[in-house]
Amino acid sequence: MLKPKIGRGISKDFETALNEATKEFINPKLIIYYTSKSNFETFSRLLMKRFSKSIIIGCSAYKEICKDGLTNGALLVAGFEDGIECSAGVIGDIDKYPVKYIQNIQDSIASLSDPDNAMCLEFCVGTTNSEEKVLSTINSLLNVYGIPLFGGTSADDGEFKTTYVGLNGKVYTNHCVFVLIKNLNGKIKLYKENIFKPTKNNFIATKVNLRQRIVYELDGKPCAEVMANNLNVPLNNLPDLFGAHPLGRVVGNDIFISANKNLIDNKAISCYSRIYKNSQITLLEPDDYRQVLKTTIAKILSDFNHISFSLVINCVARTMLFESENFADTFAKELGKLGNYIGFASHGEQMYDYHFNQTMIIAVFE
Repeated sequence: MLKPKIGRGISKDFETALNEATKEFINPKLIIYYTSKSNFETFSRLLMKRFSKSIIIGCSAYKEICKDGLTNGALLVAGFEDGIECSAGVIGDIDKYPVKYIQNIQDSIASLSDPDNAMCLEFCVGTTNSEEKVLSTINSLLNVYGIPLFGGTSADDGEFKTTYVGLNGKVYTNHCVFVLIKNLNGKIKLYKENIFKPTKNNFIATKVNLRQRIVYELDGKPCAEVMANNLNVPLNNLPDLFGAHPLGRVVGNDIFISANKNLIDNKAISCYSRIYKNSQITLLEPDDYRQVLKTTIAKILSDFNHISFSLVINCVARTMLFESENFADTFAKELGKLGNYIGFASHGEQMYDYHFNQTMIIAVFE
């Protein structure tokens, strides 16, 4: 039976916090952990020292999230002692040649008895705009075996600078770390929640810079002008509406959010994820996030007779919004209706073949 042990250490003393968080751990095969950027290196080292035979994977977070609420700098951990198979690895040089490390993925896949009811959990450093490159590398193999990808971009305390990922005590700033997890007792299902809805304003991205994630033109016109006109605001006021009106990439019946970053020369918009040329784009507006959350939880509960555990990744922009409206702890506690879970506030979210923003994703283990 899959019964991961969840722990949270909130003491300011590192050793005491470690004891608090892992007091129920005996011999875990896998430990997933989150903490703040400032505490990440120390907790990574201490976890490896105490659990040297475990796979230990984690990343720095804007906030740690569990059913008891949000913290900043606590050690939040989940330990799996049975009910899974797992194998982990590292993808390096993500700003240049992540494909050089593709054998690490192949080796991890080969170590599983089979790919059924397995997923790849990955944490990626986002300071080099390399998430899409990493996803292309990983999924070139995962898709062959039908293994879904689920992950997030590591975060800091809101400065949007250097962030960390870690595997087995080693800390990285230009890497992606991953672990393949096979649920021996049932299915794993992935969910994505948007708290924005499409407006009637739809466009085609006609000029972009993929590497720098810049959208120059929508329907052959300057992107910023198109957005300002559709929102009925002067160009110089457009950045004030960036958070409430991101661009959505329409793929079939789904929408993947690209958060607005900067206004460039009053014409172009830089984003936190790629928008590809000839993509269908819709301008988004806020939805009722309280009702959306209720719908998400109800959907998940209807899909499962029994939930053993969930992983939650919630974008930093959503988390900051919830904090500003005194909804953050309510949000965390509402997710507790799903049972035990751990989560973190990320700089970006990844699921299947897509990297996106301003979204919550959930991996639910039967």
